[in-house]
Amino acid sequence: MAGVGTTSSFQKKGKAKVVTIPGARPSIHNSQLLLSSGVPSLDYLLGGGLPVGSILLLEQDRYDVYSKLFLKYFLAEGVMNKHMVTLASLDTSPQLILQDLPASTNTDPEESSKVDDKQMTIAWRYQKQAAQSTTLTNRFGHNYDLTKSMPKDLISQADVSLWDGSETEKGKGVLDNPYYWSLLQVIKKRIDMGSLSTSCNKAKTNVLRLGLHSVGSPLWGWEFSRHETDQQWHNLTAFITILRALVRNSFSVCFLTIPTHLFTDKALLSRLHTQADFVVRLESFQGSDKETNPVFKDYHGLFHMIKLAAINTLVPPILDTTDWVFKLKRRKLVIERLHLPPDLSETVSRSQEDPVRKAVGPSCMGERLPKHLDF
Repeated sequence: MAGVGTTSSFQKKGKAKVVTIPGARPSIHNSQLLLSSGVPSLDYLLGGGLPVGSILLLEQDRYDVYSKLFLKYFLAEGVMNKHMVTLASLDTSPQLILQDLPASTNTDPEESSKVDDKQMTIAWRYQKQAAQSTTLTNRFGHNYDLTKSMPKDLISQADVSLWDGSETEKGKGVLDNPYYWSLLQVIKKRIDMGSLSTSCNKAKTNVLRLGLHSVGSPLWGWEFSRHETDQQWHNLTAFITILRALVRNSFSVCFLTIPTHLFTDKALLSRLHTQADFVVRLESFQGSDKETNPVFKDYHGLFHMIKLAAINTLVPPILDTTDWVFKLKRRKLVIERLHLPPDLSETVSRSQEDPVRKAVGPSCMGERLPKHLDF
């Protein structure tokens, strides 16, 4: 038996040292350093934000309208926090994307458009109660107004690198595509220039945000076919694999958009999902039958959570539902829970014959049954 003065072998674990970087905060679950995606509702679904060293793969909507907005939010958050930003695109000029970033505001842009409770003329007993909202909230990052553009002088002061494929070099090894190879070289130089590699002993004071738009589109070198035996998509998968290694071994976060609606091979999608840490898919109602469906009249598309990362934990975050939608308000883009209306119309035609009466019959033992049964 141990003596009275014997010290136990179990010692209290000390606080882990967390790197302090502007615009980043440690996760409350595992102290993993998180960055905001620029969309508070998206940060909520991701477990608080984007972990440093992770890749978010966004499957674009068919017309690349809303996926580009999500990318702009991600880039705008980097500019506001003075992060290193690298933007690459072959489908759209990176200069045009950068010039159209939303402007930051001190308050929520939608708060000013809400009706004051004192102006309510009905349901007066509920005026003092807090309004119930389906919008997800996460107090992290800045607020942005889509009706205004970010000032040019603020963008010019940021450390932003643009890549449009104008300068390329010949690929090497398994990556013979010049665009993929050249982009990887640019990313590697940015990591080395900022001393952001985890192998570097220099103290980290910044982080690199990678915004890669519409990777894998025909402009990157079409290598897909409808015939399974003709598939030659090794360039795209090799690019994602090398990109993941660069991001994982540095203080970087990658926001990657891919037009997966152009792909016909399910095996390719499976490989892409495996390589990414987070996978989300946008299903826009634009040009589809759901655009005129009264069930979705208040929304602009479905937001599918395909994969959530389990970083420094055994299981990924568990969401309370799987039905998510996104909608574009006057000044911002939000993700909400899908709530179907209790009644699609006030003039819904109902059956004139009572179902209970129809099942039992109009009469029983010569006596007419009551129309409504009391229990």
